[in-house]
Amino acid sequence: MGILWAIVAMALHLWPGAVKPAHGQGSRKDDIVFNTRGVPLAGATVRVCAMPASGQPCAPLALIYSDAALTQALANPTATDGLGNYSFYAAPGKYEIEISGPGITTKQLPNVILPSDPASPTFSSISSTGGINAFSLTLTGNLTVNGSTSVVGSLASGTLTLSNQGSAPGAASSGTVNLYTKSADKRLYYKDETGTEVGPISSASGAQTNQPNTFTAPQSIDADFHTKGPNPWLDLTRFGGYLGPNYNAAATTCSINSGSTAASCASASDFQNGHGILILGAGPAPAIATPQAPTATALFQVGTTQRNYCVADRDWAGGITPCSAVGTTTTAPASMTLQSYAISGTWTFSNGVYTVTTSSAHNMPTSSSGVQSEPYAQIEIQANTTNNRQCEGAFSLTAVPSATTFQFTRNEFTANSR
Repeated sequence: MGILWAIVAMALHLWPGAVKPAHGQGSRKDDIVFNTRGVPLAGATVRVCAMPASGQPCAPLALIYSDAALTQALANPTATDGLGNYSFYAAPGKYEIEISGPGITTKQLPNVILPSDPASPTFSSISSTGGINAFSLTLTGNLTVNGSTSVVGSLASGTLTLSNQGSAPGAASSGTVNLYTKSADKRLYYKDETGTEVGPISSASGAQTNQPNTFTAPQSIDADFHTKGPNPWLDLTRFGGYLGPNYNAAATTCSINSGSTAASCASASDFQNGHGILILGAGPAPAIATPQAPTATALFQVGTTQRNYCVADRDWAGGITPCSAVGTTTTAPASMTLQSYAISGTWTFSNGVYTVTTSSAHNMPTSSSGVQSEPYAQIEIQANTTNNRQCEGAFSLTAVPSATTFQFTRNEFTANSR
């Protein structure tokens, strides 16, 4: 009675530690041939044919190898070893495996699939009605896409061929642009998600953002224009400055609580992230001591009005100290604005010094202020208000002889009493 046989197809993980996964471009096939008693059958003939195969023995024979790189050819047919094992490498695809030998009823197993290495799959052709997702896709032929293609990373190509469009496409989806050429001029254009068309794009014509451009026709700019200059001007906003639409608007009032970093304003403004603002009195406590009370002394105008002053110091971090104790003067003028006095109409000139007499008390101290660079007040006799142009102008006084006279020097002139 002839010996019956059985063949059990083994997955690569059936014998842990005995079978290594395929590498390179080849795929590995491992099986065991058993007899009817379940004993591995040694010396069985294993014939591997390419699909579609025909005949018995099958044909045509396939190329099989002993290594994953498919460089070491293996005899075909091959044979099982003393434990009934056989293995080989072949290019990914479909095969027919035929088992035969003395005392064995020949068995043909068609459509045995040797898959590609998932880490580096290789296909002679791909046809898909769904999507194809790949970390890396290498093509030696052509890629034809009837729908759309999305590339998340980079797309490298020696030549990218675009079919000219009779009409421009619509707006791109969010975060993308539509790149296309037009049949009318065969030039390159693109549209962003707003549907705005930009183009034609060309290195030979059209304005380039990174190249000098010459405009021979008037240009209309309907939005802000900012330049780093130097010609025609320097725009501070290009160097981090800010000039918002409310730069000349009325001031608003904001409040902030102790320990808080948020200020609430009475009306909206155009503050933006990154802007710097100064809020006096807010922020951390200053690192410097509160200053002493100031000594207040009226210098160039005196009177009988009491005025009180305090001093606050500011540290390097912008912290401001509490106000000092109050310093008081009782000899301040009633008004802190510029004071005007009428000249009586007479003045004298002697040795380069003009002495001018006012119609009433001018309230300027007769003693020096003690300030070396400015011991007395500065005055201005307005032009065309006297009959002596030499007396008109702005002067630093050199002396105040009395409550109704003052003196200044004009060494470049000589004159008689007026």
